[in-house]
Amino acid sequence: MRPPVLLLAALVLAACGSDRRAPSAEPGASQSSRGPDAIVLRVPRAGGRIAAYVYPNLDSAVWRSSESAPALDRVLAFDGESGLLAAVDARGIPTRLDLRLGTVRRASDSALTALGSANGVDIFGVAAGGAVTRLTPSGGEWAVRFPAPIQTVEPQRDGTLLVAAQRSGAGVVWRLRPPGTRVADSVVVSGGGRVVSAQTGDRVYFAAGNELTGVQGGRTLAPLKPISLDAPVRAIVATPSGDRFYAALDGESTLSVVDRYSNAVASTVKLPGPPRDLRVDPLGRYVLARAARGDSAWVVTVGNDEVLGGVRTAWRADLPLVLPDGAIATAVGGDVVIVDGRSLAPRRTIAGAAADFWHLVVWNGFRPRAKGLDQPVEFKSSTTTDSAAADSTPPDSTVHPPDSTAVPPTRPDTTAPTRPAIPTAEAAVPSRRGYTVQFAAAGTEREARAVLRQLRLAGDVVPRIVPGTRNGKTLYRVVAGPFATRALADRVGRSSGRDYWLYEGAP
Repeated sequence: MRPPVLLLAALVLAACGSDRRAPSAEPGASQSSRGPDAIVLRVPRAGGRIAAYVYPNLDSAVWRSSESAPALDRVLAFDGESGLLAAVDARGIPTRLDLRLGTVRRASDSALTALGSANGVDIFGVAAGGAVTRLTPSGGEWAVRFPAPIQTVEPQRDGTLLVAAQRSGAGVVWRLRPPGTRVADSVVVSGGGRVVSAQTGDRVYFAAGNELTGVQGGRTLAPLKPISLDAPVRAIVATPSGDRFYAALDGESTLSVVDRYSNAVASTVKLPGPPRDLRVDPLGRYVLARAARGDSAWVVTVGNDEVLGGVRTAWRADLPLVLPDGAIATAVGGDVVIVDGRSLAPRRTIAGAAADFWHLVVWNGFRPRAKGLDQPVEFKSSTTTDSAAADSTPPDSTVHPPDSTAVPPTRPDTTAPTRPAIPTAEAAVPSRRGYTVQFAAAGTEREARAVLRQLRLAGDVVPRIVPGTRNGKTLYRVVAGPFATRALADRVGRSSGRDYWLYEGAP
C-alpha cells in the first residue's frame, strides 16, 4: 500500500474562474495577507462534512463543506491551484474533495490499488484487471497493460509516470508520458525484490534480503548501485529535499541514514527499541519512528539525528502529525494531544478530536475574494486554442507577442490587443498575489499537452496544465508561475517565443 502523502507547498494561490466561487467563510476566517494559511482539515473518521481550521486556532472552523466525505483512509496529494484534494476512502476508492466548492466526488466507481498522485488532479492506480489507469476530473479513458503484476506507480512532477513490477526474478521499471500509452523507456534491475517506497518521487527502490537497489528517474532511467544494510528493510522514508532517507531494519534498534548522492549509509541513529514504521515532517525537521511494541513513537531531529524522546500516540495514516510550528498532534484514546516538538511536553488537549481524520494543507483559498476578480476579459480570435485562452484570461491581463529574436510561435494570435509597456519601476514591484504567465487554454488535454511539450522557458521554469470549467466546458490552461514581480513573469513569457498573457494572481 502506498504510504500517505503530506504536501506542504511554499506558495499556493487561489485559482480563477467564474464558476469557482469562494466558499462562504464562517466567523474567524483569516484575513492575513502574509503568505498562505496553514489549514487543518478534519473529517469524521466514519464520514461526514469537512471542517477547516486556520492553525493554531483549532477551536472554531472557518469553513465547512456543503457535502459529506466518505470515511477516509489516506490523502494522496493536494493541488492549491484548483483546490482539489485527492484521497482514498476506507474501501480503496479514490475520491476528490473540492475545497472551493465544498463538493465530494468519487474518481472511480471501484477500488484501485497502488494509488498515487503528484498534483491532486490526476490520480493513477491499478484496476482489478491489472491495467494502470489514470483518472482525471474531466473523465476520459486512459489505461495501459503491462506484462507483469504492478507493485507501484510513481507520478512525476514533469508529467511522466514510473511503473514498477517484478518479473522473472528481477525488478523492472517502465516510464510513460500520459496521455500517450507508449512506453518511453524501461530498465531491468537484477535481483530486484519487492518495491519499497521512500516517497522520493523520482526514485524507485527494490528490497531483496539485506540489499536495497534503486532506479533513478529523470530523462534517462539509470540503475543505482546496491546499498548493503545490516538487515532487511522494514520501512524507508525520505527527507522533503530528497538528500537522504532513513531506513528501519527488521529487528534492529537503529535507523540507517542513506545519503542520496553517495547512495551509501552515511550514519546510524540509535533508538530505544526496534521501529516498525516511519514518517517524516513535511518541512524536514523531524522523523517519527513508530515503536514495534505499544502505542508510542520516537522523535528524531533531521538536522543532527538527535533522538528527542518518545511520545504516547496511536499510529494512524493521519496521526501523529507534525504541525507548522513544530508541535506534534498525537492520538491518545479519543483525544488529540498537541505536544511541543522539542520538549515533547503536552501543550493542549482537544477532547474527542481523535474521532476525526486530520490533514494539513498550506493554502489561502479560504480568504475573501474581490467580487470582480472572476470576470473574464474577452478577446477576438478565430482559433480554438487562442480563443479558449482569451475566454479564460482574468482581468488586468496583458497579451504579449513573442520577442522578435525568439523562435516564432506555432500559432500566433494576431488579433489580440496589446497594452503599453509597463514602466520598469512598476514591473519590479513585488505583488503579494504574484503574476502568472498563460500560454494557451485548450478544449482538450491532448491539445494542452502538445503546447506544454513545445515550451522551453528560461531559468528551468516548469510550466503546467491547470484544468477548469467555464460555461459548462472544460478548459486546460497552460501556465507558469506565479512569480514575485511582473518583470520576472514577463521575462519568462518572452523566453518561450510564443504569445502569452500576464495577469496578477494565480490561475
